Amino acid sequence: MNSQQEPSVTKGDLVSVVIPAHNEQTTLPRCLAALREQQSAREFEVIVVDSVSTDRTQQVARSFGARVIRLEEPGVGRARQAGFEAARGEIILSTDADAVPSAHWIERVIAPFHDPEVIGAFGTIRFTRGGVKARISHALFSAFQGINLHVGWPLFCGPNFAVRKDAFNAVGGFSTSAGYPTEGEDTRLGLKLNKIGKIVFLRDVPMAVSPRSFERGRGVLYVVHNAKVYFKLCWGGKGQPAVAGWYQRK
Repeated sequence: MNSQQEPSVTKGDLVSVVIPAHNEQTTLPRCLAALREQQSAREFEVIVVDSVSTDRTQQVARSFGARVIRLEEPGVGRARQAGFEAARGEIILSTDADAVPSAHWIERVIAPFHDPEVIGAFGTIRFTRGGVKARISHALFSAFQGINLHVGWPLFCGPNFAVRKDAFNAVGGFSTSAGYPTEGEDTRLGLKLNKIGKIVFLRDVPMAVSPRSFERGRGVLYVVHNAKVYFKLCWGGKGQPAVAGWYQRK
């Protein structure tokens, strides 16, 4: 990431990191600082999609040299779509404003793409703070992701996945017949991509994320809500529209 000038690299050399953000002036600096310290062998750009923020999200993003896209319509699916469409890299990485990438995150997530058959890769998540319960939750969720991939349901997590841009375009991105989803957009994308190419689960590449969704007694509601989304998309067959044509590497 270069705050002074545009990267002088070809599309094949560049990867893109997309971060949707809504009023994230407090959490975003830690994420962007971690990206600035990446020990990556590749050039990369960072795109922050400011989704109708009313705070200093844009200014914070620009102070770290990120490209900023402003949206006037809310929705995380729409925000990720805008960022992925604007990305100049052949490989696009997704993360969130409250995530803290490890020093080698980019390098490790894009490693599977040396195999030309791989069109997507995803890791797991862990909390930035928490004790034994947090570690147990991480282990259980990681195992759950592995089992689901085995049966053909890759559980992409918004803070920690990557795709080839041409494959992303081939399946219509995050869009559905009803537009851009406000939830489960990451899982929907993984289900579509799994129909056309090879997906890799990076069990040993966790992304540290804030436990804010579990704070103030919201943990049970969060788990129940996401369980409903999971059953609707995977067991209910929702979010798995037919993909026209067959993807081929260019």
